[in-house]
Formats: sequence, structure tokens, C-alpha cells
Amino acid sequence: MSAAADLPATRITRRRRSAPGKLIWTCFHYTMLTLASALVVAPLLIAFFTSFKTPLEMMRGEKTDLPVDFTNFQNYVDFIERQPVGIAFWNTIFVTVTSLIIITMIGTMAAYVIDRFRFPGRRAILLAYVIVMAVPAITTQVSLYQVMLGLGLVNSKWALIVLYSGADIVSLYIFITFLGAISREIDESARIEGASYFQIYWKVILPLMTPAISTVVILRTIHIYNDFILPYLYTPRVEQSTVSMLLFKASDMMSSATEAILMAGIVIVITPTLVVFLVLQRQIVSGMMRGAVKG
Repeated sequence: MSAAADLPATRITRRRRSAPGKLIWTCFHYTMLTLASALVVAPLLIAFFTSFKTPLEMMRGEKTDLPVDFTNFQNYVDFIERQPVGIAFWNTIFVTVTSLIIITMIGTMAAYVIDRFRFPGRRAILLAYVIVMAVPAITTQVSLYQVMLGLGLVNSKWALIVLYSGADIVSLYIFITFLGAISREIDESARIEGASYFQIYWKVILPLMTPAISTVVILRTIHIYNDFILPYLYTPRVEQSTVSMLLFKASDMMSSATEAILMAGIVIVITPTLVVFLVLQRQIVSGMMRGAVKG
């Protein structure tokens, strides 16, 4: 009885001894998280505050000073008048939406065939995908440019669409992983009812893959919207510019008199993605978690 009675006291003592250690680690974790957050948020806040400053404020004040008037939208007006903002956003939306449609259709179809069917060379195809994932994309740009040049797609938005949707190995891997968790009995039941393979894919498999599709859409949208290398190589003309090229071409505004106009442009480009994230943050997080963990 005495030994049994001593056990709770021993556990309490151990907890008391470990409490200071847990507190130290908790404080350390929150400190590092706060510093990391500050490093990310600080440049955005500086850009936001600077976008409201006048040229006189830019020349006399510090970068971190608050603007005198937060209703001074002249920098935003100047940026929109000087740069093709509407064209850049239209090109970005067109490339993103078209690429996502192609990625979803081709990726889910390929995943369905690879996961559901057994055929010679299947393992070799999977191995080829794994090898391609290990190759840095920047090392293949010379050969890709030659291919796009031969196809006559340079200086065209279709070059971006082909490259964004035609070699998306990560999305295909997500689709295959998710599809592997869907029971094959569903396919067999549909086959007994007389459905063709395409009908099974379109009416049964595709609706069940909505979490994986939402994950891919989120990841690819972020990548396409922020990408600079491919637009720089394949759409250098003004009428083909995306938002990343828009900011690159506006970078000559880095003088003390026009830097605030450039910061206004940065805020304009960041705002759509920030608004979408704030509005759909629950759906984004849940979609990424379900699509990544499933299977």
C-alpha cells in the first residue's frame, strides 16, 4: 500500500521538475515564431506605409516612418496610369485558370490510369516521374526554350500554359496518392452497372477527388501567380506581361521621388492574394491537409 501511495507523489514531483523545462522551451518556440513572423510581415508593412507617402516625405524621412496622410492615393493612381496593370492581371488570370483546368484534367486522368490499371512499363513510368522530380527545373530551361522556340510559342501566353500544365509532377503525385485510398470496389460496382472506364472516371472518381484537386489548385495558383522565371523568358513583351513581370519592369522607379509609386504597385499586386487567403483561409488549410494526408 505504501509503495502504491508513493507513485502519485513521484509523478507529481517529476512533473514539477519538468515544468521549468517546458516553460523555457515554450518561450523559446514563441520567441522564434514571433521573430520569423516579424521578418515576413515587416517588409509588407513598410511597403504599405511607403505607398501613402509623398516624394517630399520619401526624401526627408526614414523608411519606417508613418505617412502623414493615409488617404493619399496619388501613388496608386500614378502606378495604374504608368503601368499596364489591367493587361497584366488579365494575362495572369488567363494563364492561371487555363493551366489549372489542364492540370486537373490531365493529372486526374493520368493518375486514374496509373493507379487503376496494370500494364507493361507502369513501374518505369512511375520511376521516370520520381527521377524528374529530383531534377532542378532551372537546369532544363535551355532545352525547354529550344522546344518552345521550335513550336513557335515564344512571346505567347500559351508557352506559359504548356509549361505550367505539362510537367506538373508534384500534382500528379498528389492525385495518385489520394486515388490510392479510394476503394476499387467502387469501380467494380460501376462496371457491373455497365459504366465505361471514362464514365467511371468522370462520374465517380473525379467527384471523390475534390480534396486533392483543391490542394493542387491552391499550390499551383500560388506558384503560377508568384513565378517570375518563365514569364521573364517566354513573355517579355508588354502586352504579354504577368503581374510578376509588371513589377520587374516597374523596378526602374527605385529613385527617392518614385519609390513610393513602386510600393503602391507592390501593394496592388499583393492585395488580391491576401484577400483570397483571408476569405478562404479555412478552406485552404483544410483542403491542403486533406489532400496531403489522405492515403
